[in-house]
Amino acid sequence: MPVADKTAISRPKAMDLIPGYRLDALVGKGGMGEVYRATQLSLGRTVAVKILSSELAKDPAFVARFDKEAAALAALSHPHIVSIVDKGRNQDIYFLVMEYVDGPSLREQMRSPLLDPLAALRMCLEICRAMDYAHSRGVFHRDLKPENILFDEQAGGIPKVSDFGLAGFLDGAPESKFNVTDTHMAMGTGAYMAPEQRIDARSADHRADIYSLGVILYEMLVSELPLGTFDPPSQKKPGVDKRVDSIVARCLKPVPAERYQKVAELIADLEPLVPTTTGVTARKMSAIERVTHRLRRWTRNAFRLVAVVAVAAAAGLLGVALLRARSKPPVERQPGETLVAPLDDRGTTSVAARRDEGPEYRRFTFGEGPDSLSFAAAGRSVVFEGKDLTFPAPEANALAGRTLPVLNDLEGNAVSASVNAVTQVPDTGVWVEVQRFLKGEAPHPSSTLLLMGRNGRFAALTVFGDGREPHFEWELGDNKRGAMLGNRSQGTTRLELSIDKGGRLNAWVGAGKDRRLVGEPVPLPANWRPFFEGVPKPALGCIAGTCTFKDLHYEVERERPPEPPPPPPSEPLSSKPAPKPTNPGHAAPTSKKASSSHPKATVPKKTVRSNP
Repeated sequence: MPVADKTAISRPKAMDLIPGYRLDALVGKGGMGEVYRATQLSLGRTVAVKILSSELAKDPAFVARFDKEAAALAALSHPHIVSIVDKGRNQDIYFLVMEYVDGPSLREQMRSPLLDPLAALRMCLEICRAMDYAHSRGVFHRDLKPENILFDEQAGGIPKVSDFGLAGFLDGAPESKFNVTDTHMAMGTGAYMAPEQRIDARSADHRADIYSLGVILYEMLVSELPLGTFDPPSQKKPGVDKRVDSIVARCLKPVPAERYQKVAELIADLEPLVPTTTGVTARKMSAIERVTHRLRRWTRNAFRLVAVVAVAAAAGLLGVALLRARSKPPVERQPGETLVAPLDDRGTTSVAARRDEGPEYRRFTFGEGPDSLSFAAAGRSVVFEGKDLTFPAPEANALAGRTLPVLNDLEGNAVSASVNAVTQVPDTGVWVEVQRFLKGEAPHPSSTLLLMGRNGRFAALTVFGDGREPHFEWELGDNKRGAMLGNRSQGTTRLELSIDKGGRLNAWVGAGKDRRLVGEPVPLPANWRPFFEGVPKPALGCIAGTCTFKDLHYEVERERPPEPPPPPPSEPLSSKPAPKPTNPGHAAPTSKKASSSHPKATVPKKTVRSNP
């Protein structure tokens, strides 16, 4: 980013201008004021400080708008939205402290020739998820444009929406007191504003953001703005999926009622075009990096070899590495994919368990109890000791191992599985290192909790022994696959996978106050069982490490059985006693006698004759 000129508005600020912060460098300025890269002195971390212009600070309307941006950010907490740190006032200086995003803006990314259509769709999908969340919290942006979308390099290059200075709030939101837009006032950036927003910003609602998303998507795909009568993206740019044309056209409808009514509808149409979503972008290592990486692993155990063997092995391995450096590097499979793949059968073991069953649930606790269940192992051997299940150090020909209980007749509309996991990096033999080096494989030691369906369908939550970020992964067929990362964890970790009755697939790491969601919930329909081809079973996996699992719990919830209908009420007995017969032992008087006492009610003879 070019250094701003030292004008009257951009002169260096005194260190104590904002209490608790040191302003290090001016990184940008606009109509509302200046943005500085700063240091939060209490924590020593880098933040961004936005200062309202001294001239605008005298205008209550702009102060209210500044407060509105703070209110909008305070209402939102999402990985694709810039978060707020602090807000305050020092004499006549109003300031807002936000997280510092160190990467380029979307405008700069769009200038790169490496932005292919699939990458553009993936970026747009992540931005849409941020706006869908903001709308669900009652906040709409009203100034979406490439300059207001920044990429966080420290978080793997993910996009983050910023600058909510023109945000609006849906009716009923607590922050609606900051709605300061006047009637018949246009606010935003011309090319990205919806038609109704150009006429009257106050009348524009969340569908104006959907229009802006359509403009951004079109510009990302074809490097032009959709002005006037524009050509569909697939005609302007080779390689663009034709299905994108209808999506863009619907976003850019002049009448709000003809657009997508919710960002969730736009996401539903975009997701099939982006088959894989992941929290990180893989980067291929250079030839030198691959050679250096493998040599570093090999040399850790080279001292175990006799000097002559070590020299010969080093020469041979170096030759193999140089040959492999010229070829395409192998693609490392993700942990869940590795564990679900076919592995050698290692037999079954009977384990103590407790089975609780009621009309609405089936619950299993493994490692204790009066019941007994079998566990099937594959790939590596498994040792059971009380509540502990351990995969010992891997062997040279078996780095991955899997085990799961043998459960039958599972029915339900919600499942959950949880376990404590400890992953250790073993001191493997030199020949294991040599084989992994020759194959070009270097999996990280990891422990995994899975929900396994049929035919390769699964959800997997993995933690690593070297403290890498937890990895949430799923493969549910029909392009329903993906992966997300969570916060770093190390040591003993509680893992949990669940699918609730609404179909949300969740992954959690930690327990109690430290329990954290990994990534975001994966939305599935309420009838989610076809995605697993049945109710999935719990499974445990270990790769390239020594893994210990404890306190494995599994539960399946079922529909509440219908209550039997209440019995029909018995007929009440009459309190009036039956009349006593006047002539006991004889038949009742005939109708003739009855009619004779009432001469006016004479019945014709033919109606009382028994034989015609």
